[in-house]
Order: sequence, then C-alpha cells, then structure tokens
Amino acid sequence: MTNEKSISGSVKSKSSNPVNRTKAVEVAAQLFLRQGYSYVSMDEVVRASGVSKSNIYYHFKNKEELLQAVVQYWIAQYESELYLLLSQREREVTERIYSFIALLSAGMEGRDYKGSCPFITLYMQTPASAPEVKESIARFFRELQPMMEKLLQQGLDRGEFRKGIEPGPAAALFIAALEGSLVLAETARDIGIIEQSARTFCQMLR
Repeated sequence: MTNEKSISGSVKSKSSNPVNRTKAVEVAAQLFLRQGYSYVSMDEVVRASGVSKSNIYYHFKNKEELLQAVVQYWIAQYESELYLLLSQREREVTERIYSFIALLSAGMEGRDYKGSCPFITLYMQTPASAPEVKESIARFFRELQPMMEKLLQQGLDRGEFRKGIEPGPAAALFIAALEGSLVLAETARDIGIIEQSARTFCQMLR
C-alpha cells in the first residue's frame, strides 16, 4: 500500500512539474504564431516540446486552455518589458521606445515575419468557444494605454517633448501606429517599417 502511494505520488509530481507546463506554453506560443492556432494540434505541441501528452493534458484539458496560457505568456513578456522601460528614468524616453521597437523587430524576424503582433494574431484566430481568451487580449490593450501615457508623461517632464502634448491621445496614436506598422512589416517582410514609424512618431512630439 505504501509503495502504491509512493509510485502514485511520484507520477503526479512528475506530471505537475511546472517546467513541463512552461516548456509546453513556450513552444505553443511560437507554433500558434508561425502556423496558425487552428493548424496546430496538441499532438504537434507534444512532439515539438518533448513534453509527454499525459503531462500536457495534466495542465491543459484542451487546446483552448493552452491558448489562454499562451496569451498570458505573451502578456507577461510585453508587460515585463514595459515596466522595465518605465523604471529606467535615467534614459531618454525616445531611447527606451527605440529599444522596445528593436525587441519587437527581433521577435518578428525570429518568427520569419509570422504573427507580427501576437495579440492581434491570436485574437483573430481565437475560436468562438474561447471568449475568455479574447477578453484577456482586450484587457491587455486597455491596460497598455495608461502604461504608454506614463512613459510619454516622463518625456514631457524631462523636456524631451514639446509642451502642449496630451499623453492620453498621443499614447492612443502610438499604439495604433505601432499595430499598423507591425502588420505592414509582416506583409512587406521589412522591419524597417516598424522602426521608421516609431522614429516619425517621436519626431512629431519634439
């Protein structure tokens, strides 16, 4: 009896290993953007991640739950970078914006220009059976604008941007321009479009 419990506990511990979950999410995050959510099966995630099917289904009962985890993964990635930018007050705001753009550009190149904006791409691919995924993405964009407002306000406080600029509308314009440039860069396979858009925006604020 003791041995049975020990074996059962060992199997459960192995299945619940957070490393397995993290690996599956990281691999799925790339596969969904490169190939499209509907074209990636759970079996393919198993093969590409090296995590067993039983382990993956221990953490995610279906592909919709995995998709939600992937969206949360991308949100965490973007928010960590944005919080870092907000904290680097010793650097010029424009310099921080260009660093963020360079990060986005590198990510797009690494995915061979697939899934320009993870959030828009996954939002469009989310099935009707997973409305909570779309709500998570919508919430991210709602929270993104005030973060950009704070960053632009720092630029105003530092005297980088001309007086009279309103951080709120400027932040909304930046996000819209950024999303548009990401799509254009994907279709043209040219990350220079993203960088030029950001530089033009910053020049308009001076």
